Amino acid sequence: MRQKYLFALLVIIAMLANVIGIFNDNFWLSSSSELFFIVPLILYYFKELPLNNLNFYTFLVCIISANTLGLINGVWFLNYIILGLWLAAYIFLVREAIRHTEYERGSKLMTLYFVIVVAVYTYLLSLHILELERSLNDGLELSFYLVYYLNILILAITALIYYLNSFSRKSVFFMCLAISFIFSDVLRDMEVFYFPDLSVEIVGSLIRFAGLKLAFLFFVTREKKLRLLHLV
Repeated sequence: MRQKYLFALLVIIAMLANVIGIFNDNFWLSSSSELFFIVPLILYYFKELPLNNLNFYTFLVCIISANTLGLINGVWFLNYIILGLWLAAYIFLVREAIRHTEYERGSKLMTLYFVIVVAVYTYLLSLHILELERSLNDGLELSFYLVYYLNILILAITALIYYLNSFSRKSVFFMCLAISFIFSDVLRDMEVFYFPDLSVEIVGSLIRFAGLKLAFLFFVTREKKLRLLHLV
């Protein structure tokens, strides 16, 4: 029990270090804090981690590699590799969600709701990409971001399908982590390309921390249907 409190304290310290690093423009502190956030999570959930789960361990390797490369400053092409690693991490999250999704035929109203939500998200995402296009002069870089956000769109659609069909605690965690990663990515690019603001960077960073926590909860939670009272 004491160990869990210690790991929880380390997680909080990593989040505080990230905020302080961003606020003071300290590259090393802000870049390393996410890596030091992941390590206590691994130790905290060590006994509950799924054995022989390729999706989880590949996801873990991708995010650790991305954060390790993020410690290297001034090498332009590393940004593409880091984004590529996060893209791969999202792919394995999607794979894991699909593995647990049991398709059930829904009502016409539910289908209409699904179509509207996807259409609204696609529209908002297209507005974000149009803003990025104004800031990106390199066609190759823009194409890379298009692929990246297409992958995020697939993550969002998968989360919605999984949640509407499964209605389990595991699917709730997946829906929340998908929303967290989407918002953190959009806020990150907003801050870099067209809305540079310290508060945007801090909020986006904290939301990413929440997404990482939710990703661990998603992988360690068993698939079990929820009653509506339990969800509320």
